[in-house]
Amino acid sequence: MALKLSVVGCGYLGATHAACMSSLGFEVVGVDTDPEKIALLSKGELPFYEPGLDTLLAAEMKSDRLTFTTDFLRADADVTLYASVHHRVKMDLQQI
Repeated sequence: MALKLSVVGCGYLGATHAACMSSLGFEVVGVDTDPEKIALLSKGELPFYEPGLDTLLAAEMKSDRLTFTTDFLRADADVTLYASVHHRVKMDLQQI
């Protein structure tokens, strides 16, 4: 039985990680709060450009080892990866 992984956050880092881990034989569920992003990924389509990832994603979606969802309850897994990238934002603190 394959180890089940969940990847929380399906942007560049998370979607890439999810597809690659699936290609290694792990059962992977990617979770994100953005329903449009999840809809694209679930169809095997990328919401961004990463060379070669479109082919890998499409193959892994057909393998049934890789799924995507907005339902965090489905993120129950043996191992969970939180894929988050901190973006510096210039902000006027008087607005807070």
